[in-house]
Amino acid sequence: MLHALRQAAAIAFYVLGASFFVAAVLLRNTVGGNVPAWWMQVADLPLALSALLYAGLSLYESVRPGQGHSRMIAVAVTAPLAAFFVLLLALNFWPR
Repeated sequence: MLHALRQAAAIAFYVLGASFFVAAVLLRNTVGGNVPAWWMQVADLPLALSALLYAGLSLYESVRPGQGHSRMIAVAVTAPLAAFFVLLLALNFWPR
């Protein structure tokens, strides 16, 4: 189950990352009007979430004991990643 979720997060990360690359090229060449800039503002949190999900699941799978599950390791991996995502949320929605 965790392996499939990690693969889904990886696919989402690569698709969103590629769309960011395309949007940056379009924005640099002034093609597409405001749509590339809008996309880069809207899809930044899903990209960060997929990256953190992939990183957390990869780290958990690499340090867990054998094929068992460890709640302590899961909390130790999840807590800093969740705190970092909350920081990204705060920075994204901070009034300018």
